[in-house]
Amino acid sequence: MTWAPDRARLQADIAALARDELRGRFTLSPELAAAAEYLAQRHRTLGLEPVAGDSFLADFSISVGVRPSQPVSLQLVRGERATAIAATDFSISPQTASGAVQGPAVFVGYAAASEPTPGADGDAPEARVYDDLAGLDLKGKIAVVLLDAPGRPDTMTFFRRLQREASEFAAEAAPLKEKGDAAGLRALHERTRGRVIAILQRFMPEADLKDMWPLPADPLTVEFDLQSLVGPVMREAGKRKGPQFGAGAGSLRTKVERLAKAGAVGVVAVRGPRSFLDAEEREADAFAPLQREDGALGEAYALPVVQLKWKAADRLLRVGKGKQKISALQEAIDTKLEPRSAELPGVALKLSAVVEPVQVRAPNVLAKISGSDLGDEIVVLGAHYDHIGAVGKGECGESRKGDAVDVICNGADDNASGTAMLLELARHFSQQRPRRTVVFAHFAGEELGLLGSKALADKPPFALDKVVAMVNLDMIGRLGPKGLAIGGIVSSDAWMPLLDRVGTAGLSVLYEASVATRSDHANFYKKKLPVLFFFTGTHADYHRPGDHADKINYDGLVAIGTLVHGVTRAVADGLPVPYKAPPEGGGLAPGLPGSNPDTVVKRVQGTSAPVTAPAAE
Repeated sequence: MTWAPDRARLQADIAALARDELRGRFTLSPELAAAAEYLAQRHRTLGLEPVAGDSFLADFSISVGVRPSQPVSLQLVRGERATAIAATDFSISPQTASGAVQGPAVFVGYAAASEPTPGADGDAPEARVYDDLAGLDLKGKIAVVLLDAPGRPDTMTFFRRLQREASEFAAEAAPLKEKGDAAGLRALHERTRGRVIAILQRFMPEADLKDMWPLPADPLTVEFDLQSLVGPVMREAGKRKGPQFGAGAGSLRTKVERLAKAGAVGVVAVRGPRSFLDAEEREADAFAPLQREDGALGEAYALPVVQLKWKAADRLLRVGKGKQKISALQEAIDTKLEPRSAELPGVALKLSAVVEPVQVRAPNVLAKISGSDLGDEIVVLGAHYDHIGAVGKGECGESRKGDAVDVICNGADDNASGTAMLLELARHFSQQRPRRTVVFAHFAGEELGLLGSKALADKPPFALDKVVAMVNLDMIGRLGPKGLAIGGIVSSDAWMPLLDRVGTAGLSVLYEASVATRSDHANFYKKKLPVLFFFTGTHADYHRPGDHADKINYDGLVAIGTLVHGVTRAVADGLPVPYKAPPEGGGLAPGLPGSNPDTVVKRVQGTSAPVTAPAAE
């Protein structure tokens, strides 16, 4: 017997979650509570049980900033003389540890270490060829560190710039497409492509970008497709000669952890002039706000951290015997890819960053169906229900079409689609009780950094060692020519045989080995649990106001639902899914499924129309 989700209920749930009244379901907005209560009521009506206590809502804390509890200061100390650095030239990091410290100053470059070089003919990896901290004595000292990674901008800033370019391109292209203005679209494509390539070539001067984002034969069909753009960029970056730096090398958290381990007691961070995307940003050298209304912070760093503007650093600090400026050292590091770490002779730094955290609460929505004879074993089915909000509250940018302005990112695909499918699966399992207990987890805070799923994985209201597997549904509503991607195959040897047995429902399917770090399943994989990730890809409306319910491919969504059911029914009814340790280099990957050809298990070409898949045995 086959099962398929109910199309009308999917449409109704997606419409309810993606309606304007919810203002884009931003985690830090009051409207999120209404979305959470909608989901709780749906589970209540289906007869599901709360996972913990008597409420379907499971709140978790989100750090949104810090506030100083004592005056903040940064001083330059030479001998007995201490000189206060102007408050306009520095700021505490929003994620600083609380404390006051003093010590000799040491310039540590980017505090980066390259990835180990692969050995020849299967030999063990060779030593790292680049390490800013090699040979340094940092015990009791203040590290002066460059932000980002050698020859690379801040990753999040870069992707936000691409998102801005995509949004502006779509807004300008819409009226041109309405008028059938092929020449105007050709010119718009050329301008936008030129700006993007100009940014990339500053950091990848040797990259071959001539074929990046070509204009289609019919200019009226041109779209700014972020997913198709990011893949080639990452591949070109991987071709860079010399030391290779991992995705986390530019993270300030990674730097602080390395510096703390080496014995440093505090950090002064500087974003060097070469790390900015353009002259305007370089001149502003803006600090992050201490409290955010549009985002969240991670856990506090291990050390007190302040950021010093690069012009102030150049004016006040000299490094090594050659008494070089920070900006000159950054240029030398970036161009030669060789460390330039050295002490600041006769200089100590004293900083005070005594702070207290500012936190808010947000709800995950958790429901369960208790299993029968294997009821002590648990399968987690997850989907995030938050989105990026609206202009003025969240990370949504406005969209213009003629005189009409849309300021709400409704998130029908991202991720009302996965959320609605979770409700359909809950209905099915409530009618046909599984052998294992099934937990339905609707996560908040995904768009702020996978916060809800991290909270659940870190402190679950059930025994984590009883969890058999986690299946994540994120953006499954825009099935198109590229088909469906199923990621996480590497996490268990049971996945591929099961997926082969379930089939494809007539869809084109890409089977991806790696575990993408950009959605909620990653937090469960980090706990050594098997995971699967269902995803239909980004699109022109991704994180934009155009992600409306009427653009969902409901035929495709129903077909995907049959595949998800086939997998989850088999696992919920007792299929062994042993965890598989990650291969050398780790199973986690920053790219989306399909972005790295080396990690694609296989592709199956679909038929012209989706068909219902059989249930797995």
